Amino acid sequence: MGLDNRDYLRDESRRYSGGFSGGGGGIAASSSPMCRNLLIVTIGVFLAQIFSTASPSLEEIQAEKNREITELQRLHQQHGDDILADQIQRLEQTPVEQLARNQPKRSIVQDWLQLDTSKVLSGQIWRLLTCAFCHDRDDATHILFNMLFLWWFGRTLESMYGSREFLWFYLTAALAASLAYVVLDLATGDWVPMIGASGAVMAVTMLFAVHFPRQIIYLFFVIPVEIRWIVLFYVVYDLHPVLLQLSGDPSASGVAHAAHLGGLAFGYFYARNPFRLDPTMDRVRIWWKSKRRGLRVVGTTAPAESRRSGKLAEQMDAILKKIGEQGEASLTAAERKTLERASRELRKRRD
Repeated sequence: MGLDNRDYLRDESRRYSGGFSGGGGGIAASSSPMCRNLLIVTIGVFLAQIFSTASPSLEEIQAEKNREITELQRLHQQHGDDILADQIQRLEQTPVEQLARNQPKRSIVQDWLQLDTSKVLSGQIWRLLTCAFCHDRDDATHILFNMLFLWWFGRTLESMYGSREFLWFYLTAALAASLAYVVLDLATGDWVPMIGASGAVMAVTMLFAVHFPRQIIYLFFVIPVEIRWIVLFYVVYDLHPVLLQLSGDPSASGVAHAAHLGGLAFGYFYARNPFRLDPTMDRVRIWWKSKRRGLRVVGTTAPAESRRSGKLAEQMDAILKKIGEQGEASLTAAERKTLERASRELRKRRD
């Protein structure tokens, strides 16, 4: 599905690049270092997937052959299909050396980074996060659309929340998507490796849609649709096959629907709650450094400046929600001054 964000570039970027309503400075949507860095890293990993390849060993091919035979035997016992019996017989009689001649090369980088539930359970927990930076090396549209969505919607969100907060949001969304996928794997026993940033990108899209539900998106570069209906479509589209899997009907779509739902759920939860990730991560980092140095960590009362920043963030959320629902013209003079103050605060943090 192609999406054209020409209205987004024309309307929303004007709102954030020229300054909030009421004049004075502003948050530049074009200044999106974190979105840019995420794109660079993801594209770099994609290129590494393409060029870091190796042929599978005979032992790996034999193991895959045995796994496929076991799966065919299971299906044959369930359905009693003679065609399956013939496939089992042919596969059993085919030498491993002959199978090796037809085996495509595998990506070494992808082997180390993709989400594999069995390997996560054995301790390789980095895969919960690194899989979001891998994409299908045989299908360029996989990475293309994920990165387009990230660039279109992520720049505005980064301008609203700040670069560090946006980074933590993106990484936490990727983690939530991976955990949702692992949970479904454990529930169904269908442990198929997963790659892709779609779960994190779905969270970005959901967060944008909550703030700007009436933003027009052009399907196939032609059909105007409000983004809230796009997100609703994805929820239904991804929920149906997950329910089928839970009912015992295996999915053969090749799409990680559970990861999509995990990202969508996290994006909605984040949008509807006032918590922020960056301060939490700072506290965790301070606690970890103190523990490593043998220091005792004592809780303190938040300084007045931190309390003011938290209150300003809550006011910003309410104002942005109002803009998304009623338009910029609905803002009062006091709300416009609050946006100007928030703009100045963000500029100070960047400086």
